[in-house]
Amino acid sequence: MEEKTKARKQNMKMYSLYRAISCDLVFFYAIEFLFLTQVKNISASDIVLKGAFYSIFMIIFQIPASMMVDKLGTRKCTILGNVLNVIYIVLIMGAENLGVLIFAEFISAMCFSIKDISDRALIQYSIPKTKKQGEIFSKLEGKGIKNYYLLNAITYVCSGILYVINPYIPVIGSVCFAILATVMSLGFQEIEEKIEKLEIKKYGTDLWEGIKFISKSQRLRSLFLYAGISWGIFCLMGTYRSSLLVDIGTPEQIITIIVAIVSIAASIGSKRQLQFHEYFRNKALSAVLMITTISILVAGLVGMINISYSVSLVLITICFVMIDFSKGVGEVLASRYLGNFANKKILTQIYAANAISRNLFRAIISFLGSYLLGITNTANSMIIMGIILLITTLGLIAYMKTRLGLKPQEYSKNEIWGN
Repeated sequence: MEEKTKARKQNMKMYSLYRAISCDLVFFYAIEFLFLTQVKNISASDIVLKGAFYSIFMIIFQIPASMMVDKLGTRKCTILGNVLNVIYIVLIMGAENLGVLIFAEFISAMCFSIKDISDRALIQYSIPKTKKQGEIFSKLEGKGIKNYYLLNAITYVCSGILYVINPYIPVIGSVCFAILATVMSLGFQEIEEKIEKLEIKKYGTDLWEGIKFISKSQRLRSLFLYAGISWGIFCLMGTYRSSLLVDIGTPEQIITIIVAIVSIAASIGSKRQLQFHEYFRNKALSAVLMITTISILVAGLVGMINISYSVSLVLITICFVMIDFSKGVGEVLASRYLGNFANKKILTQIYAANAISRNLFRAIISFLGSYLLGITNTANSMIIMGIILLITTLGLIAYMKTRLGLKPQEYSKNEIWGN
């Protein structure tokens, strides 16, 4: 018992720092668009398209990843995921066409289909069962995501300078951070009991029971819809941001500085998610969607109208600051809400189902975003996506109103596993 307590403390102590290093790629995203278009001569629409393939692969891998985590344990799967991340970046460095990019996204999907389940499940298992378990998870996850965005802000500024010297230097820096995350993950301790012999038939029965529970939960369906739509839009805007800045004539160094600024905004959002939740209460996720929608429409309009470059740059930057602030808030809150009313038996299945939803919607949104970018400019594409998102957001807010953010006693027994 004492040994398990020490293991819990060690995992909780390490998690926020590890999450800051391993949450996603460091260095890379600020120069990804520039690297692939300028160095590898890949079109902007193909860059968006590779994200759609990534999402499809993520959907395919969800059930195998969930089974793998249950069989091998969260620690081993977390280590494996980080190793795959290293391989992914090396493939990107050598990519010369869309085919290689798609294979790289295949490896990345393997990585994050595992990590998205194992990382969060590892810390959920490590937190003792208390009334404040959700709050503790929110603080640890929030601190890790906040520090990730801050680290990104620093490395993004550096990557712009290094990119001008040699475009491969920031990509090599990203490889180094992925290796560091792999080394750090070796320090975690296994908490949950592994399945010594995975019986496929029994696992299939348990999985089916979990799916039936999830399908009956209107609360979870609302969360999955929110997570899918918001994640698809946030991912698309990550590419549209660089494309829009390039369209208005922004130099490479300025682009990476702006990416650093919006990364800080996401960090602040992650840090302030508890205050955001307390202020908006059951309307917190709806507020995230509306702020994002309005910001996308304004950024698209600014890119379309004929105003001075400096004014356009400031307004577009403000819009993306608001988008990434909302992203920081929404990511942590959604993870927290998903873990409510769930135990160890159902938790990995909820995370897997959430990942399927996120990637299904991301694939749809990415295919649409790639098509628009192939037939018109970035500003027009953003306006069209903003209008579609506005209509979708209003419908989703109406749907979530009576299904999400209720008091515990107001939920039906179908919302609590085991009833």
